[in-house]
Amino acid sequence: MGFMPSLSTPSMRRKWQVVSRTARIGRDLISSRYEESRLPVGFRPNADDAFVAAAYFSSDVHSMYQLEQWLWPFEQLRDSLVRQGAGDAPFGILTRDARVAKHIASRTDLPVRFSRLTAGLEAFFSPPSLRAVFYVNQATTNFQALRFPAPAHVHLSHGESEKISMISNQLKAYDYVFTAGQAARDRITSTLHGIDSEALIDVGRPQLDRAFSVPEAWQRFAAEAPAGPTVFYAPTWEGDSPSMSYGTMATTGTPVVAELLDAGYRVILRTHPRTGLLRSEFARALESVRGRVDAHPRGFVDTSSDVSWQLDVADVAVAEMSSVAFDWLSTEKPLVMIAPTDPRAEVLPNGLIDRAVNWASGGGVPLVDRLAEATDRDSRTLSAHYLGDTSPGTQIERFIGATRQVIESRRDVLGIG
Repeated sequence: MGFMPSLSTPSMRRKWQVVSRTARIGRDLISSRYEESRLPVGFRPNADDAFVAAAYFSSDVHSMYQLEQWLWPFEQLRDSLVRQGAGDAPFGILTRDARVAKHIASRTDLPVRFSRLTAGLEAFFSPPSLRAVFYVNQATTNFQALRFPAPAHVHLSHGESEKISMISNQLKAYDYVFTAGQAARDRITSTLHGIDSEALIDVGRPQLDRAFSVPEAWQRFAAEAPAGPTVFYAPTWEGDSPSMSYGTMATTGTPVVAELLDAGYRVILRTHPRTGLLRSEFARALESVRGRVDAHPRGFVDTSSDVSWQLDVADVAVAEMSSVAFDWLSTEKPLVMIAPTDPRAEVLPNGLIDRAVNWASGGGVPLVDRLAEATDRDSRTLSAHYLGDTSPGTQIERFIGATRQVIESRRDVLGIG
C-alpha cells in the first residue's frame, strides 16, 4: 500500500493538493517530451502547407475536449473551402503538445502540425495563404500566436456559457469573436467597455448540426432498465479559481443522484472531463457518484466522446454552469440549473440560472419538485435568446458563412484578390 499522509487539517489537505498537482505537472512534462521524441516528421509545419484557415491549440491533454468538439465544424469548413477552389488542404491545426497532436490526428483527417518551439510557430504562420486562425480557449500561450498580424484571429471558445471567463477582457485581443447568439453579444458588449460590437458574429453552436448515432451501450441499457423518464445529469468541474467555482459535485452529487433514482428517473450521468483534477474532494465525489449510478438498475454512466445523442434521448436535464446546459436549450425541453454552493463563484445577474428553473442545495425545495416546475416552462424563448435559429443545418451554415466573411475581409485588408 502506498504512503498516504494524514489529511486531518485543512492546512495538510492544501499542502497535499499542491504536492499532488506538482507531481502531475511533472508526469505530464515527461510524458509530453517522450511523445515528442517519437512523433513522425510529418507533424512538423512545412513549406508545402497552404492553409487558408487554421486552428491554434496550445493546451495539454487534459483540455483536448475543447478542440475535439470543433473538429466536425472545421471539417465542414474545409470541405466548403475546397469547393470554392482553395486547394486540397485549406485547413490545418497547430498544437504545442505532442500528445495532443497524436490524439487529434487520430480523430480527424485534417492536417495536424506540432511545434513546441517558436521556430515551428513561425513556420506555421508564415505562408501568405493564411487568412483566419481560430482559438477555442483563453490559454495564455494564445498570445504567442496573436503576434502575427497577417491572418485574422478569431475566438470561438469551447461552448456557450455564463462563466466569468466568457467576459474576459482578453477577448479584445482577437479580431473577431464568434458568439452563440444575442445573449452572448449582450453579455460581452455590456461588460467589456470599448469592444467593437461589429467584431461579434453570431454562429450558434454548429456542433449541434452534426448527425449522431446512439451508442449501443445506451440502447442495451434502455431496453433492459426499468421504465421511467430520463434525466441527463451533467455537473461541471471544480474550476481553476474561486470565481470559477461553479461545480457542486463534492457536496450535491450524491444527494442529487439518490433523489433522482429514488423518484423513479433513469439517470444519464455525464461528468466534466476535468472533474477532480485540482481538488481531491471532487475526485472522491466523482468516484462515489459514478459508483452509485453504475450500480443502480436505472443509472447509466456516460463515457461517450461528445454531447449529442443525450440531447435526443433524455426528457429533462439537470445541469450546472457549463456549455452542456446551453446546448440543451436547443432541444427546448425542460431544464433545471443547479446553483453554485461556493459563494465565491461569480454568477452573472439575469443569466440562465435566473431565467431557467433553478435548484439550490439546502434551499428546502426537493429537486424533483423543480423538475415538475421545469416541465411546465416554455423553453423556446430561452433557446432563441441564447442560440438563435437552431433549425437543422442553420448553425453550421452560419459558422461557414461567418468564416467566409472573415477571410474575404482579410483579403481586402491585405489587398489580395
